[in-house]
Amino acid sequence: MAIAERVSAFLQRDPKEGEAASESTVVYIAYDDAALYIAARLYDSHPDSIVARLARRDQGTSSDRFTVYIDPYHDKRSGFYFGITAAGTLHDGTLLNDDWDDDSWDGVWEGKVSRDALGWIAELRIPYSQLRFVKQTQYVWGINFRRDIARRNEYDFLVYTPKNGSGFVSRFPDLVGIERIEPPRRLEVMPYVTTRAAFTPHAVGDPFNDGSQVTPGVGADARIGLGSNLTLNATVNPDFGQVEVDPAVVNLSDVETFFSEKRPFFVDGSSVFDFGNGGARNSWSFNWPRPTFFYSRRIRPVARRRRAPGATPTGPTARTSWGLEAHRKVAGTWNVGGLTAVTGARAPPSWTVSITAGARRSSP
Repeated sequence: MAIAERVSAFLQRDPKEGEAASESTVVYIAYDDAALYIAARLYDSHPDSIVARLARRDQGTSSDRFTVYIDPYHDKRSGFYFGITAAGTLHDGTLLNDDWDDDSWDGVWEGKVSRDALGWIAELRIPYSQLRFVKQTQYVWGINFRRDIARRNEYDFLVYTPKNGSGFVSRFPDLVGIERIEPPRRLEVMPYVTTRAAFTPHAVGDPFNDGSQVTPGVGADARIGLGSNLTLNATVNPDFGQVEVDPAVVNLSDVETFFSEKRPFFVDGSSVFDFGNGGARNSWSFNWPRPTFFYSRRIRPVARRRRAPGATPTGPTARTSWGLEAHRKVAGTWNVGGLTAVTGARAPPSWTVSITAGARRSSP
């Protein structure tokens, strides 16, 4: 493992913009052939006042927390973040279009915390398989850190975005010194097996319905890395069921309810289809200012209908059979991605293609 580098000198963004942090924070960075290691010593003059509330992953709570932001492509506009609260709750997601973040993505990484008389300690291990970067002799990544002190409503950054400014990823300082590592081969397969049984009243003597119906299901999602820049997501006979239960909503309007996407097939690389964010800050209002050009939750299984034995499936009897998605990082700030899904045995594939680009902005 390489010798750890020490980082400190955090500044407040809130409540006193630009002033030194009220508590000292020291971060150590190290790496080996498999992962990046981040250790933070978060000093606190009143350790008994550290706020550590348990919550589900990615759920925001008023807690002391530490977060690391990484731009492994060094494109000044995209990346990943990995954070942990003083209670040990993890949160992670992706960075896009310089200013925005999305917590739909759940990476596979480790984080631990401990507390003592000096404050608390956070330790993160981030495998390279969870990052995307191009093979080079020596690497230059963007990196930033954030510390939240809940009882003071204080947010400290190594480099912060001024309240009257814009741009976040483009301001990251450079992380240099990483060398002789290779992007790992990425192959993930997530199979599933389900079954559903229904026993309902039926008419006596009905040859097509004896009151019981068993519906088995089997399929798999796969993510394949084709080189360091191209990722192919595939799904065969997908369940396409929501990973997390949607909240109950009563919608009396003529506009559909929008839900967040949690299905793995649609989450990975979804930022390619999410653009048009950032820019002027005066558009914040009761209406969310971002345009939604592609809403993946509209892709869902077609309802099954019971049919007589031997009958040919028609209309809504067929379920979703497969889907493909590919997204690639091209030179500079270009991204390209495409997605297709077949949602019925007789339905032709429907294609969604996105090409996005952003101007490179130098760090101030």
